[in-house]
Amino acid sequence: MEAEDFSDLLSHLRRAYEDIIPRHGGTIVQIRGDGLLASFGYPETHEDDGRRATEAALDLHDFVRRIPLDLSPRTLPPLHLHTGVHSGLVLLADGDDLHGRLDLLGNTVNVAARLSDVAQSDEILVSEETLGAESHFYETTPRRSLSLQGIIQPIAVYGILGRAAVGTRFEARSMRGLTSFIGRQTELQALKGSLYDIIKGQPQYVAIVAPAGMGKTRLVEEFLRDSANSDCRILRGYCESYLSAEPLQPFLQILRLLLGLDYGMTAARAAKVLERTLAEINPDLLKYRFEFLRTLSLDPVNGQLESRNISLENTIAAICKLFDALVISKPVVLFIDDWQWADVASRQVLEAIRRGDNRTLFVLVASRELGDGNVAIGGANILTLAPFSADEAEEIIRQLLPGSNPFTVTRIRELSGGNPLFIEELCHSVAHDSPDHNRIGRIHGGEAWLEKLIESRVERLKPEQIDLVRTAAVIGNVIPTWLLERLTGCGESHPLIATLAAQDLIFPGEQSGTLRFKHGIARDVIYDSVGLRQRNALHKCIADTLREHGPAGAQEEAWELLAYHYGACGKVVEAAQYAEAAGDKAAGASALDRAQIQYGAALSALDPDSSQENYERWISIAQRLALACVFDPSRDQLEFLQRAVVLATAHHDQRALARAEYWVGYINYALGELAYATRHLETALAQATAVGDEPLAVQIRAVLGQACAAAAEYDKSLVLLDEAISIKRQFRKRGRLPVALAYSLACKATVLGDRGLFEQAHACLDEALAAVHDSGHEVEASILCWKSAVSLWQGRWEDARAAAIKGQHIAERVRSLYLYAMNLSLGGYASWMTQRSQKSLQAIVDATSWLENRNRGLFVSLNHGWLADSLVESERWQQARHHAARALLRSRRHDRLGEAMAYRAMARASAAGHNRKSPEVYLALAMKNALARGARHEIAVTQLCDAQIRLACGERAHVAELLDQAESLFEAMGMTWHIEATRDLRRRSR
Repeated sequence: MEAEDFSDLLSHLRRAYEDIIPRHGGTIVQIRGDGLLASFGYPETHEDDGRRATEAALDLHDFVRRIPLDLSPRTLPPLHLHTGVHSGLVLLADGDDLHGRLDLLGNTVNVAARLSDVAQSDEILVSEETLGAESHFYETTPRRSLSLQGIIQPIAVYGILGRAAVGTRFEARSMRGLTSFIGRQTELQALKGSLYDIIKGQPQYVAIVAPAGMGKTRLVEEFLRDSANSDCRILRGYCESYLSAEPLQPFLQILRLLLGLDYGMTAARAAKVLERTLAEINPDLLKYRFEFLRTLSLDPVNGQLESRNISLENTIAAICKLFDALVISKPVVLFIDDWQWADVASRQVLEAIRRGDNRTLFVLVASRELGDGNVAIGGANILTLAPFSADEAEEIIRQLLPGSNPFTVTRIRELSGGNPLFIEELCHSVAHDSPDHNRIGRIHGGEAWLEKLIESRVERLKPEQIDLVRTAAVIGNVIPTWLLERLTGCGESHPLIATLAAQDLIFPGEQSGTLRFKHGIARDVIYDSVGLRQRNALHKCIADTLREHGPAGAQEEAWELLAYHYGACGKVVEAAQYAEAAGDKAAGASALDRAQIQYGAALSALDPDSSQENYERWISIAQRLALACVFDPSRDQLEFLQRAVVLATAHHDQRALARAEYWVGYINYALGELAYATRHLETALAQATAVGDEPLAVQIRAVLGQACAAAAEYDKSLVLLDEAISIKRQFRKRGRLPVALAYSLACKATVLGDRGLFEQAHACLDEALAAVHDSGHEVEASILCWKSAVSLWQGRWEDARAAAIKGQHIAERVRSLYLYAMNLSLGGYASWMTQRSQKSLQAIVDATSWLENRNRGLFVSLNHGWLADSLVESERWQQARHHAARALLRSRRHDRLGEAMAYRAMARASAAGHNRKSPEVYLALAMKNALARGARHEIAVTQLCDAQIRLACGERAHVAELLDQAESLFEAMGMTWHIEATRDLRRRSR
């Protein structure tokens, strides 16, 4: 193009930018050449800013496609834009000639720019977190993940193809799929009662009032479904805050649908349809046909329906007459959603309708708030919606995240504050982004649109309310009232606190003298909106106030808070001091997850290279961290322990090196990495012996015995365990819980139990449990776990189930996912053996997935063996093969306890024609594993399985011999259930 033509084109394009962007509520930040940077959400925040930006992009793309490029003597191909839209937090600064009207800093701008670069010709790429569920307002490409240059995490995006035929936010969000209708039965019955009243000729006016996301529309949808079956006429409309919302929006929607008019109709066609419809309703309405035409904005010049000024007085009269006519034929339910955004004209129309003599009219509106003249619903019966109860919230979470563990469920419930929308979005985010459902901290990718919803609520507050709620957010989710009052002058009874409660932000906490945020998500979003320097200053002020003015006798309770606030403001020495103290306190209370977090924070804050004192302290904390991980191990903690090895080596500290190697070995054992565990433990034992640290050497030999027991190296294991048990019995200290002795006894019991020495095994378990009886310590859950396993091997199903249930309760209290999952699996298999319920089987599947998602493999071969066995019995052959293969893979990593069961399952599947190899091959492999372990119960069960298969295949040879051998072993081991199974098979074989 010639320069002058190109300049004209750019001017044309810039005028379009300047027209379209503000029309959707955006701000032009910078125009450079033909490129545009625009922001939505400043200076005024809207919950639908992501949608506004997307709408603006669609309009701009459409405009550019239609720019004529007829430049003689040739016509150029049409122009196309390419656009990226992303949402998130930015730092705003005043702009200049170089940076534009505003200077936007932060990763959000970089992501948007990269998306624009990646977008193809005429493509609009919008990140998933920008739109969330509102992506259903558009026709989109499938969700895909993009790795962008300079951006660490992949970004989930949609390509926007055009607008979808979706009218309301509820419709858009429901396209994701509605959960079952949960709770709200009292409110639903109240609505049904009002419906019954109008049928009897008593007009009703009800306003459902609750904050965003509380399920107002979902409740009404459930009610209207019943109303439609009651021979009522249902009329519905909704209000919008969007800039394009027209006056009388809800009533225009109702009229167009009721009267059969569309935007695209010509004047003549609209008039005919209108007259016919009015005549069908009531011929007396025909005299108002011109009022309806004007109300519906029929433009007589171009013959199209479009917006224009209307006479409100005539409109009110016409609509009132229409409703008068409608209620004569049948009861009418008029529902208007999002009434908080209703314009003045709509309020006047509704008031006029209500003043009419319409005895069978039910007016129902849903609104977010009352007061300050925002909503004209005086005289309505107010129906408020409370957050979901804990049980209701957990029911929804389990629907949306099937198989989620209880710790994840609790965390989502706490973050959501019982808000149904927040629950759904957190669940969808976890399902998309985190196979490890246990790690939910602050909200993350997928919910920026939800942050906008919260930000828009906060920005509507008065300045003094905003300052107060931001200070509260920096304090934390739970806010001591004395602390807030000292910082802000606002106590629990202050009017500003009451206004924040009315805004559904802060309300009295469960403990006396505290406030808390209604929703953990809201607290996180408000916290992020506080500037860095202001935030750091507040953290320091809070920490100093807690330390200097905290209530007498409550210093220990404040340790976690002090560690958090000093760490947040960069005071690392103080942060480490209080985090260490908080970790010790949590470990003493068996709050394993809290102890791990606090010890990790202390280690991160300390610099072990700065001084010998800091080094020794760092090593000491690392050892306590390891102790907190034993019953709930995590690979994340291994990094600290491996660094302890490096530090001890660098300081030539042989004692610390021996201890660090010991803990690395111990955690690897707890994670099921038995080969690594043995290697590190043997290294640690050699070093401890070299430096003469006999107490440590005893501990190492004990754990080495435990690791050998887990790897089914029983002869070596018993020697080491017996030595450790003898020494620990000899030096047992009065008043101190003998955790190490009890656990060593439990490990010895598993060896004895696997060898079929059940009487001796139960004696060890009884001694172990007596040593820690009702202590609530995590080791008790671990011992109960093994008591259940030994009972399963012996066929004592009810005893196994009872022990597992008790262990599960303790594991839940100390928040050990590993112990919880293993006890759940043990109890599940025991229940399966007595009830054959699919629910029991699903419990094992869920627990196994929790463990494997977190790379926790200790004894997981048992889980897969149980599943393979159960699934073969259920004739689910493919799934059975999968779990058998998983058991065999674990066996290669020295976890051999589930191997024989997996091979027996494959033998039965083969006998049913569902494996390539013969049953004899699998039975031989099962027997090989049982003999290698010296597992007499496995030998006998394999013989019984062999007899069952032979008999089912019609091969009676050797059946009697196999049954004799199996029964003899079962009797020697006291396996009553198996004895009866053997005798029953013998009777059937005759």
